[in-house]
Amino acid sequence: MNFIYFIAGCLFWGSIIFVLFLFRYKSWLHSETIENMGCRQKILLLSAAGFVVLACILPMGVSPSWNGELPDHRNQYEVMAEAVLNGHFYMDYDDADPRLLEMDNPYDPEERTRLGVNFHWDHAFYDGHYYMYFGIVPVFLLFLPYRIVTGMSLMTYHATQIFVGMFIVGIFVLFHFLIKKFFRRLTFGMYLALSSAFAVMSIWYSIAAPSLYCTAITSGLCMEVWSLYFFAKSVWGEAGQVSRKSIFYAFLGSLFGALAFGCRPPVALANIAVIPMLAEYLKNKKMDFRLFGQLTAAALPYVVIGILLMAYNYVRFDSPFEFGQTYQLTLADQSSYGNFFDQFDLVNVLNGVVSNLISFSPVKKEFPYISLNGALVNFPILCFAAVSMAQEGVREQLKKLNIRNLTIVFFMLPFVITMTDVLWSPFIGERYRMDIYWIMGVTSFIFIGICYMQKPETSKRKFSFVMTNWALITIFTCMLLYCVPNDLNFTEPFFLENVERIKKILALGFV
Repeated sequence: MNFIYFIAGCLFWGSIIFVLFLFRYKSWLHSETIENMGCRQKILLLSAAGFVVLACILPMGVSPSWNGELPDHRNQYEVMAEAVLNGHFYMDYDDADPRLLEMDNPYDPEERTRLGVNFHWDHAFYDGHYYMYFGIVPVFLLFLPYRIVTGMSLMTYHATQIFVGMFIVGIFVLFHFLIKKFFRRLTFGMYLALSSAFAVMSIWYSIAAPSLYCTAITSGLCMEVWSLYFFAKSVWGEAGQVSRKSIFYAFLGSLFGALAFGCRPPVALANIAVIPMLAEYLKNKKMDFRLFGQLTAAALPYVVIGILLMAYNYVRFDSPFEFGQTYQLTLADQSSYGNFFDQFDLVNVLNGVVSNLISFSPVKKEFPYISLNGALVNFPILCFAAVSMAQEGVREQLKKLNIRNLTIVFFMLPFVITMTDVLWSPFIGERYRMDIYWIMGVTSFIFIGICYMQKPETSKRKFSFVMTNWALITIFTCMLLYCVPNDLNFTEPFFLENVERIKKILALGFV
């Protein structure tokens, strides 16, 4: 058996050595750019993006808790698709406990336990029916079409694989656009390494626990990254011109941005970034009926999808603004969460923000040695943006590139999203950090690009070498975090022997 671990370890460390050699200090990756990419660069780009996608989606089927073998409450999207086919939005359960209907407050977990009430965990319960409080958009985008075409249910973690794959491609596409527009001399090596690192960093948790919760989050991430790309393409890709192409890109940005609200509302708060982009687009333009009409057409998806989502909410909960949060049957009574003013607690919000960003757990003696910490502690590369922002030259360059207001919003979004998560969730776990990792990664990428462009020619290779290695460390950190026993992943609570197996692979079987 040790021989098998030795072979597996050799393959793993051989891959690490190959990547380190590829990004060595004297590599051409630290001198060539993405401009006029040749065959060699295109092959490497497609290989890197493809490898990242496969490395992220293939391990999702490992844990029985998340791959459908033990569906429990995690097959809600599949059940919801069947409900829609049957012509209604409540779940097709016929086992509602009468005591649940008789309770004064069925959302009180202590009272449910005291009475021994049977119920479906982590569903919304209203007026005698069970509902899914997770966004409906993934059902219509994937689950329902798959069910209609194949006659079978799409397993939930497969949907997460699709959304993750599209998100990763979206990161590579978005960063490629930002480089072409703002950082044309950024090295090809930095582009590959940073795109890979920030993509993996943003969705690593979904690799360990892919079904249901991460289906909602990754679908929102997928919608938002493509929304941001299309809006950026509309504002800067057309050189600020009012044209059918720019309006079409804005329409697509609105479409994906609106769909995000039907996936994961906290992630959809990234739509706030549309405001500074719209202001930049309208700068030096005269508002007339033609421009107003084009902007209205571009914003139409927000209106249409917003109305549809509100109608969906009203049909279920008699309120256009209730997504089901108030009626959850989970570990906390959230029936009062619908009243913002009663729920708001400044101390609790501040503690939540601090915990989400900089909470720290000591390093452990046992493999994988690290724990789940705040976003900036898990991935220190995200601190680069804040440190760079303190430099006057960087701020001047932001203004010169006309993206200062956009980056200010990007800085604000992690706080706004975290505050929302704190107010609308009984606790903040690692999966909630997926709401902010991606936007912090995009922000850091922008500042890394600006700092690189300001470096003297004699220092650019060194800067590229340092940043690519920092990106590789970020990816390796994700690999270690994936091995942390947590949330019924493949190492917890029944599969702790898997941690030892991974440790033996890393040690080439010599432990």
